[in-house]
This record gives sequence, C-alpha cells and structure tokens, in this order.
Amino acid sequence: MSALHSLIVADNERPPRPAAAQPVAPGGPDYQPGHSARQTTGSVAVGRKSWWLATLSVAMTGDQAVLLTVERDGPAPTAGPVMDQVTLVIPLGEVDAVLTLLQGIVAQARLDGVLGAAS
Repeated sequence: MSALHSLIVADNERPPRPAAAQPVAPGGPDYQPGHSARQTTGSVAVGRKSWWLATLSVAMTGDQAVLLTVERDGPAPTAGPVMDQVTLVIPLGEVDAVLTLLQGIVAQARLDGVLGAAS
C-alpha cells in the first residue's frame, strides 16, 4: 500500500476583488474560487497492472464534509459495467461509521456465501 498526504490551498479566506471576479470576455464564464482542503491519497495493488486508489479530502472552510473518491486503474473486469470512479460525500463525524459498514457488509457477504473466502 502506498500513501501520500498533502495540503491543497486553492483560494483565500477573503472573497476576490470585484474586478477579479468579472468574466474574462464579454459573455464568458464567471470565475468561481476553489476551496482549501486537507487531502490524503493511497493505493493498493491487486495485480501487476491493476490497483485501487483512494483520495480523501476535507475542506478547511464551510461544512468540512469528507469527499472520498475511490477508483480502479488497470484492465477492466470482464463482468459488470465499467465504473472507474466512485465519489462519496460523508459528514465528517460519520467516516468511521462508513468504514464499519463496508467492513461489516463484506464480512456478512462471506458468511452468507455471497463472496468467497478472503484471499
């Protein structure tokens, strides 16, 4: 497993000056500031050319919800739809509950015979 921790600062606490928020060209899109966030990423190899990647970001301003993105890189599985990325927005205080849910559903699926034994 690999992991990377970072701090991303994409804007200031203060709103931009009115002149900076004007469209670049008449009729052009309005500028929207980003948000500062703490972020960590990690990956787990599941084959020579396949791995799962996860990125967990927490905004430093606002409601501080957790943005969890999980993606798979490598050859697509032969069965099922191709879905290379899933993103969840989780309230900050519920991250451990989501982890418990995922661990529990996998354990229950093994007990019920839905999944094979752990490899």
